[in-house]
Amino acid sequence: MILFKEGQERKLKDEFYRIHPKLRNLLIEMAEWVNSKGCKFVITDLLSEELEDMKLKRVSKSHQEGRAADIRVRDWPNQLKIDFEERFEKRYSHIAAISKKTGKPNLIEIHDNGNGIHTHIQIRNITKD
Repeated sequence: MILFKEGQERKLKDEFYRIHPKLRNLLIEMAEWVNSKGCKFVITDLLSEELEDMKLKRVSKSHQEGRAADIRVRDWPNQLKIDFEERFEKRYSHIAAISKKTGKPNLIEIHDNGNGIHTHIQIRNITKD
């Protein structure tokens, strides 16, 4: 089951059906896997606009283009975070965004950009099919 950030459920649910279909299907698979481990899968951010991205100091347009999602992981055990990243990075490197830092596919970035620890999931710019 996919949950949405408290207070933004309606907005995020609407956005969920407007993101790239490959990202939407990936999030569904990820949620099923995380739920099977006894944890919640909470989407905290999907689509954005340029001004919001500037405020958040985002370096790509992936949220604007419907190719990125932020997931709450603060309640996940550390081992689940590690297993999650290993599992999905390996399975979906062919659609992962290319990291500006390394030049290699990077689907999942678990980090704290000042808004609390979360995971940023980003697919590369691919056609909607």
